[in-house]
Amino acid sequence: MEVTGAGVALWIVLALMLAAALGLVVPALLKARPRIDAVDRAALNAEVYRSQLADLDRELAGGTLTVEEHARMADDLRRRLLAEAREGGIASARRAPRWAAGIVALGLPALAIGLYLVFGNPASVGLESAADIAQIDLSAASGVAATVEKLEAHLQREPRDARSWIILARLRMEGDRFDAAAAAYAKGLDLSAKVARDPQVWCEYADALGMAQGGTLEGRPRELIDRALSISPNHPKALEMAGSAEYEAGNFKAALGYWERLLAQLPPGSPSYRELATAIERARRLAIDG
Repeated sequence: MEVTGAGVALWIVLALMLAAALGLVVPALLKARPRIDAVDRAALNAEVYRSQLADLDRELAGGTLTVEEHARMADDLRRRLLAEAREGGIASARRAPRWAAGIVALGLPALAIGLYLVFGNPASVGLESAADIAQIDLSAASGVAATVEKLEAHLQREPRDARSWIILARLRMEGDRFDAAAAAYAKGLDLSAKVARDPQVWCEYADALGMAQGGTLEGRPRELIDRALSISPNHPKALEMAGSAEYEAGNFKAALGYWERLLAQLPPGSPSYRELATAIERARRLAIDG
């Protein structure tokens, strides 16, 4: 594997972080022994962190989190993990045996590297994987534009990375690059059967195409909405868009059918419920007048 200058820099940063962590943990072990074994507690915290981070990744892939929300929440998880590690290091009053400090000194780097090899992507060091971009770059001043550029460069090297195509499509939508976003959605859907089973992605693809053709859902976007409904007949976004497409076409009774099914899923009295109820009443009056 060829490691670029960025890859070398990353490994140096990781080494410094490990050294800093050892500088905090090992002296604490030599001074005092926690009531809960430090190694067990660190492993438990790491397991909880990985589980919560995996949940965030699934929500990002499913469209329930934006890339910015994912990055912010992942940063919060990391800060909590570090805070708990520091608290654990001063939790006791009993002397720890020196062999425990030796185990941690040797085991912590091995654990960190092992977790990265298992749960990360070593080949992406220096290649800026989609996950790295999603979690790091959006906190930088370069913002979304630089992230898009890096995702595009990543996909030139890894063109079959369906998840990255969908992330790229969403970022292009944020930048109002609707044609380019639609192309990225199409690529991601074509590459992955798992992505193609997600009705949310089909709705986003329809939205991108609709915006690209001037804000109308007529034609191909409407077909994509039907595809989403064929996967999940009561998918909220698909029902909302199907109703909008029918309303746009002047088919007010059909719009009512979709929107009333959606209304039944919303909490009564919520802002979204009230807004949809108002749209339904408007469509009902137009259906009667027509």
